[in-house]
Amino acid sequence: MVTETRYLTVAETAKLVRLELAKHFPSQKFSVRSRSYSGGASIDISWTDGVRTAEVEPIAKGFEGASFDGMNDLKSYTDCWLLPDGSAQLAKRPESYGGSIPGYESSSPHPDAELVQFGANFVFCNRHVSDWDIKEAEALTLIRQRCHCEGEQPNDRFGGDWVTNLSRRVVWDKGETESMQAAFERVVLHQVDHYQECLEAGVMPGNLEK
Repeated sequence: MVTETRYLTVAETAKLVRLELAKHFPSQKFSVRSRSYSGGASIDISWTDGVRTAEVEPIAKGFEGASFDGMNDLKSYTDCWLLPDGSAQLAKRPESYGGSIPGYESSSPHPDAELVQFGANFVFCNRHVSDWDIKEAEALTLIRQRCHCEGEQPNDRFGGDWVTNLSRRVVWDKGETESMQAAFERVVLHQVDHYQECLEAGVMPGNLEK
């Protein structure tokens, strides 16, 4: 049986995104804006504090109607399953020949799921953090108290200050109800463990998946 694809506008897609975010995060205020431009359209989601980007992206990215492969500079359009509960799952994605994104196809996950193509090629999530300077100073203090770095201040492979970059990651990824101490342990200690695994495996940090 051939299932026809229903095409949604970017405005219709944005409405679905708002409903899904409200369902998962009822106490969080989001700004969901759609925009069209030559060659496509996208949705921008922004909010301040509250839920982490890592919590929002898995939901929001399900409403993307395209994928982009930087290996061959190719954008491909995808079909998705729109489930009765309002969530979305990838249904079909063409293979990116000469690129790094494999083709994908799945059967309907629900008898009443509808095959659609969303009007937004991409969905971008932008979380803003209030009182950034205060929180970054607190994170820096924790890192300097708990971590000992011998010799000169360590830099990453791009010459960036490793300690400062870590403190920014802690602040950026800190949950609303999470203490700075808990965020430090989750983000920084994970990074230290990852770095040690790289050294033991004889590879450059960043090339070994945790």
